[in-house]
Amino acid sequence: MSKTVRTTCPYCAVQCNFDLHLENGLAVKITPTKACPVAGGTVCKKGLASLSDLRHADRLTSPLLRVNGVLTPVSWEVAFTAFADRVRPVLERDPSRLGVFGSGALTNEKTYLLGKLARVAFGTPNIDYNGRFCMSSAATAMNRTFGLDRGLGFPLADIASSDLIVLFGANIAETLPPIMQFLKAARDRGAKIVNIDPRATPGLAQTQLAPFPGTDHLIAGLTLNLLNGWGRIRPAAPADGADEVLASVAHLTLEGVSKACGVPEAELLKLARLYAQAHRPLILSGRGPEQQVNGTDTVSTLINLAFLAGHFGKPGGGYGTLTGQGNGQGGREHGQKSDQLPGYRSVKDPADRAFMADFWGVREASLPGAGKSAQELFLACGTEIEALIVIGSNPAVSAPGSGVVRERLAALDFLVVIDFLPSETALMADLVLPGSMWAEEEGTTTNLEGRVQRRRKAMTAPGGAREDWRILCDLARAVGRGEKFAYPDFAALQTEFFASTQGGKADYSGLNAERLDGQTFQWPVLHAAHAGTPHPYFAPYATPDGRARLVAAPMTVPARAPLTLTTGRVASQYQSGTQSRRNPGLKGAPEVQLHPDTAREYGLSPGQPVHLQGPHGETVLPASVTPKIRPGVAFVAFHWPGSANELTSADLLDPHSRMPAFKSEGVTARPVPVQAATDVHVRPSPPAPQSVYSKEPA
Repeated sequence: MSKTVRTTCPYCAVQCNFDLHLENGLAVKITPTKACPVAGGTVCKKGLASLSDLRHADRLTSPLLRVNGVLTPVSWEVAFTAFADRVRPVLERDPSRLGVFGSGALTNEKTYLLGKLARVAFGTPNIDYNGRFCMSSAATAMNRTFGLDRGLGFPLADIASSDLIVLFGANIAETLPPIMQFLKAARDRGAKIVNIDPRATPGLAQTQLAPFPGTDHLIAGLTLNLLNGWGRIRPAAPADGADEVLASVAHLTLEGVSKACGVPEAELLKLARLYAQAHRPLILSGRGPEQQVNGTDTVSTLINLAFLAGHFGKPGGGYGTLTGQGNGQGGREHGQKSDQLPGYRSVKDPADRAFMADFWGVREASLPGAGKSAQELFLACGTEIEALIVIGSNPAVSAPGSGVVRERLAALDFLVVIDFLPSETALMADLVLPGSMWAEEEGTTTNLEGRVQRRRKAMTAPGGAREDWRILCDLARAVGRGEKFAYPDFAALQTEFFASTQGGKADYSGLNAERLDGQTFQWPVLHAAHAGTPHPYFAPYATPDGRARLVAAPMTVPARAPLTLTTGRVASQYQSGTQSRRNPGLKGAPEVQLHPDTAREYGLSPGQPVHLQGPHGETVLPASVTPKIRPGVAFVAFHWPGSANELTSADLLDPHSRMPAFKSEGVTARPVPVQAATDVHVRPSPPAPQSVYSKEPA
């Protein structure tokens, strides 16, 4: 029997739509949806290759319990009994010693349920998610200025009307390829495009500025100071802090910033003049400037520039940040973040706490406060944290200082992983629960422009695998706290989720599955007749007095190492690679990219193994020598074990957002003779977890 189901791509935050074609319950083909409201029928190679993910031989189809050191298939009954035996004593002794770690890949409904599970069933404050590694600096900066965080405060189509697009560390061609069509449309209308990144990336950039990592704030600050000197300051709305911001950049000069950034004065001056002359200039930032120890302050500087030049909030102009993971926007709105409650409410706000306590039917005093951020949660494993539940994430590869993180995960008394493939983290677990993939569940996702879309179930999870939302409810029941998790079906959970957001900043209460069948909506959606809010950033803002609160960021010059590591993605892979590394349609291998001058300085030739040493780990990777990266910088993608995150710092965090500093770590490099390359290894996983599991019943 043939069937076609329209759904959303499981990969990046553009959230393209495609049609999944099934024969007798099995997916056989994917075709782009021409009526897609986001990308208009564009789907990148990862989306088109995702059919293979659904068929992989490694798919987890039974719970796995570690027996005599080996992960062994068991029944769900045995799995939940083991969970209860290990977790219930922790909750009775001290709930805060249980941690929960979520994912920007979860649907909105699962995000909501995970936060409710942690706070209502378990009573732990220690819940966070991998979006802390992605969007937290931009979210913190947007919130402290406008009281609101939506990555893009405009539809993607607005980009086409910009006359100047300045990309700060965005690498759109490799990370969010469907967005390239909007940049091309702007270019075809005459827009200029400037790419600011130490590594040249594929695409449309007509001008490339290659600063040293960690100096983006100086470029933005200098541009603002030059605009001020040219009489081009025209604030978008009344705001607090404008004088302090202008004073904070007044000392910046072309000569000083050129020296600090490694960018010629003429290029910096040209950028400022382009920005001053543009009518609808748009700044887009990605992880480049955000995954720094000063990431929040850098984003604040970009906001200050767009706002004080009078462009923030304009269609086709202003500032936006490009969310990375599929539901990265929705994932940070509905309760799996350590300081957050559904609807983008704050766990620290008495009114927000009172609303959610009443909604959930619990005492306000029983709701825990803010817990540990992601990296702090991992570093506390084995000491303050005895047991950890991980769903849809692979921190053994994706967390900074991954060798240290693996050691901390191994020190746990009990590690539970809910996933659909045996990730490196799952293979370290004491209990693995097989969950659902994107085509096997209902729900909603929210893309980088705040657009809420429906994800439709097309097929049933194979074997003994279960839908994630059912597993989460089962965990509450396993420890005797399932009363508030007794949903008769998914529709009941979804209805509760939408209602929980009413009155919050990210209000979805006007939505339901039926409305989302016909169209999509950008939040907030306040009631059943509300059309949504494509442009949420306008005065009065969501601050106590309705005024923007501009923040003067320190214009400090970061210390520069002889060789600086920067990390990121490549087009053929995604996140920690749990799916994409297994996909035969997606090729790639880890390497270190170096400029020819850098390669000569370190005595390296193309393809030669390079020993790289970071503050907490080491690895060996083949050299890729290319002029498309600035001298003194080494680029390593993070999709593979033994790659970038062996070298990143485990404990260097942005003081405001708690974002780890992925992008500007000093490393050392030396050539390794080919015959000796196998003698140098990354820090291994500790010996207790097995790298394979028995497929025979216990």
